[in-house]
Amino acid sequence: MFRAIFCAFLLLSCTSSSQIDLLEKLREYEGLYEYQGETTLTLQASKMDTTLYAVIDYAKYPLYYDSVDSFKNTQGDIVTFQRNSEKDVVSYTVDGRSFQLLSKDFDSLDMEPRSDLNNDGDRYLYETPKELNDGLRTGNITELENPDLILEMVRKTIEGKFPDVHSTLVYKNDKLVLEEYFYGYDSTTPHQLRSATKVLYGTLLGIVIDKGFIKSEDELLLPFFDDEYESIENVDSRKRKITIKDFLTYQHGMDCENNNPSSKGNEMAMMSSDDWVKYTLDLPMVSEPGKTSSYCTGIALTIGKLIEIVSGENLESFAKESLFDKLGIKNYHWRFAPDYSSRTTFSQKSLTPREMLKWALLYKNKGMWNGEQIISSDWVDKSFATYGIGEFGYLWEHKYIMVDGKRFDSYMASGNGGQKINIWPELDMITVFTGGNYNSYMLYGVSTPPNRMIPNYILKATF
Repeated sequence: MFRAIFCAFLLLSCTSSSQIDLLEKLREYEGLYEYQGETTLTLQASKMDTTLYAVIDYAKYPLYYDSVDSFKNTQGDIVTFQRNSEKDVVSYTVDGRSFQLLSKDFDSLDMEPRSDLNNDGDRYLYETPKELNDGLRTGNITELENPDLILEMVRKTIEGKFPDVHSTLVYKNDKLVLEEYFYGYDSTTPHQLRSATKVLYGTLLGIVIDKGFIKSEDELLLPFFDDEYESIENVDSRKRKITIKDFLTYQHGMDCENNNPSSKGNEMAMMSSDDWVKYTLDLPMVSEPGKTSSYCTGIALTIGKLIEIVSGENLESFAKESLFDKLGIKNYHWRFAPDYSSRTTFSQKSLTPREMLKWALLYKNKGMWNGEQIISSDWVDKSFATYGIGEFGYLWEHKYIMVDGKRFDSYMASGNGGQKINIWPELDMITVFTGGNYNSYMLYGVSTPPNRMIPNYILKATF
């Protein structure tokens, strides 16, 4: 059993009969199950890599075989399945809690890159992206110096060499020249942004300041929450000096670092609390604000809450009126609720990749869209500036890549799973990736495929 999983996962030359036997065994566990917080999850086996996945809100997480009717999830917890007298799977138990099988009928996730091509890259034929009257001009891949590299990248994705990449878009010289979708996604499917949502709060804050609801980002932060919370914990002279700008640049000085499990404000600790904004504001200080950067989810969510306070509107309504309607962004999902009710959805936004591209294009065009100044050009400049020794602008990340001795600079919004929105000013280019490689480093010890696809194919195709 271990050998079958191992060689199937690595796509080595196992016998087809053993793969089929294993796949049929894994399908015994498939179905719609109860999940935490009165939600549900789906268990589905993939014939692409002969693995059982837990599918939660369109995100899939592998379960690893441990022993008979027992698997390990991505956190290392043992997931044990129970059977009835007829030997049918009826429930699973994890961390002392039992969850029932609700139905063997479920909406299956597409587990193959391009089943229409039988996952055969040689059958792929490039087509110019379609004009959809959505404000995006389209063009041909020949806008790039070496388009064959891009086409090779697409073929490898179809063959499964870059697993769980859901979309790849390239916008070059003011034209969308590549638009490819995989695993059942298409141009009409909103995709999770995960942490790329954070940059959206910076966009909306710029609009708030443009409207005069806040004088400037240099104002002190805490006074805006006086009426929201009776008290804030761990207030000292350093915390009183925190400005909105310190939050925008992740230079907050608080004990909050996502990738540090010992940090009191790390994302997992925050998500276990009832009120994520209050939890963040209550954190103790570890340094003076405005000195060093520390990436922290609660910081961005607090900016979202600040916008609600000063605008007097819920964030979704404010964003719709002030940004989305103006850009023609209509096909999206979003529920801004920075509290325990969002522990499985992360209060993130889902957008179609084309609409992600339009959002980036707004910044590339200095805040202009169809002749209207949506956000001030001054705010765009500030958003892309560098502050202190940090790698962040106003929630945008400064990202540079070296390729064959050449340096390529970009401004990036990124999210877990391979969500990448990069603006490349010197190349007059924007790239958009979406994907499902959630927790890639933790699971496989490798970064998501776009971190290889961008330098080895897209950037090399520009020279």
